[in-house]
Amino acid sequence: MKLSDFLNDIKTNNEEVIYYCAKHLLSKKFDVENDSVNDDELKALFTDYPTFSTLLNDSSFEIYKKYSSELDKVYNTFCSLFNVDSDNESVFKYRLARVSNQDPKHFLNIEDRDHQETVVQKFEDKINTILSSKFYKANENELSKEMIIPQRTLEMIKSAAGIM
Repeated sequence: MKLSDFLNDIKTNNEEVIYYCAKHLLSKKFDVENDSVNDDELKALFTDYPTFSTLLNDSSFEIYKKYSSELDKVYNTFCSLFNVDSDNESVFKYRLARVSNQDPKHFLNIEDRDHQETVVQKFEDKINTILSSKFYKANENELSKEMIIPQRTLEMIKSAAGIM
C-alpha cells in the first residue's frame, strides 16, 4: 500500500490526532510521500505496542497537550482500524516489562511519605491493570507465573514501608 494513500484515508476518516500520529510514526521509518509498505508490515507498526510506543514517544507531550488525547487512546484507534484487539500480547509484554525487576530500594529510599505512598500506589495500579486485562485473564494459567515476582515485590515493599 502506498503510504500517502494510507495517510489520506486516515486524514479523511479519523480525528486529527490519529492522522498526526500516523504521519509522525511512519515518517520515522519511511518516506511517506513515495514509499509503499505491505499490509502486514503496516499493521505490525501500528499494533505492536512496544514499537508503536517507542516511535511515538517523542510526540506524547504534543498528543496530550495539543490534542487532549493519550497514547493508549490512539493505540486503541489503530488497533480498531486494523481489526486487532487492543488488549493483546504485545501490550501485556510491554506492561510486564515495566513492573518486572523493580528494585525495592527505589521505593523504600523515598523520604517523603506521601510521595512514597503515591509511587507505590502507581506500581500497584500497573500490576492491577495487567491482572485485570482481558488478555491476562484469557491466558491466566500460562501467565500467572510471570506475575509472581512483581506481586511479591509489591507485597514486600508495602510491608517494609508500612503501607497497607
